[in-house]
Amino acid sequence: MPVTLRQLRYFQALVEHGSFSRAAESVHVSQPALSLQIRELEAALGGTLVEREGRNNVLTPFGREAHQQTLRILDETLVLETMGKRFEAGSVRVTVGIVSTLAPYLLPGLLERLQASTPRVQLDAVEDLGQHLVSALLAGHLDAAIVSLPLGLMELPERELFDDRFVLAARAARLGGIRALGDTVRPTDLARADIGPLLTLGDGHCLGNQVLGACSMWRLQEVHRGAESLATLSRLVASGAGLTLLPETAALCELAASPGLSFLRFAEPEPSRRIGLAYRITSHGQRWIDLLAEATAGAGQELTSRAREAVSRRS
Repeated sequence: MPVTLRQLRYFQALVEHGSFSRAAESVHVSQPALSLQIRELEAALGGTLVEREGRNNVLTPFGREAHQQTLRILDETLVLETMGKRFEAGSVRVTVGIVSTLAPYLLPGLLERLQASTPRVQLDAVEDLGQHLVSALLAGHLDAAIVSLPLGLMELPERELFDDRFVLAARAARLGGIRALGDTVRPTDLARADIGPLLTLGDGHCLGNQVLGACSMWRLQEVHRGAESLATLSRLVASGAGLTLLPETAALCELAASPGLSFLRFAEPEPSRRIGLAYRITSHGQRWIDLLAEATAGAGQELTSRAREAVSRRS
């Protein structure tokens, strides 16, 4: 017969109050019910806990040792039972993956918002390719991941947070030839124009695949894959090596690093990627999920809003 927390609580009440009647009253049960639980506890432990003689109940030597262990168990149980409240009121540390084409641009604003959250969410950020982050999330190595959606996995609930639109990036002279196509430019128009190679991220980057999807009619011999970061892509196109599609979230930072960049917006509907939060189903309903989602959405929306102003000035 296993030992139960009820039995331990009744035993502690008996030790504290010194009699079965007062102990039973303190835990709001009848004296026979409490006596039965103490007998069952003794049977489970294999020894007598209390000397049942006279008006007072004295612990046996075995009972004294069992009581010390009982106190430790009940103390740890109290910690466990109040953990949720302390978790809500205190600081929460979570490990979150962020897709590498977003992390350097989003993190400053995201961390600033999390610093002001209640409870405060402390972020251990892991930057990697989207497919690697999803694998780590499924394996339990991450608590959540900020990636491109949809993932379509039943094991991972998703929340859509913001749209990250793509803008065409190149030197101003190259974009001048594109503007000759008309006031509004579509990805299909670019595929028919003689404007040079399209540079994209290398295999394994979901953003590279998204760019190719948006420019699906581009001549294959004019598509150059291989860059491993948006910073590399930006410097290449700023030097005149070709053109690329950059997400708005990267535009401000890459413009500051490569002043030779110019941008051109697409006609509606603009190609984009949808950024969202994926997390383990066991975390569903926990407060930090809401706080992380709100902070990520706010940081992303602010970043894209500022980028649209900058892009309009550089178009």
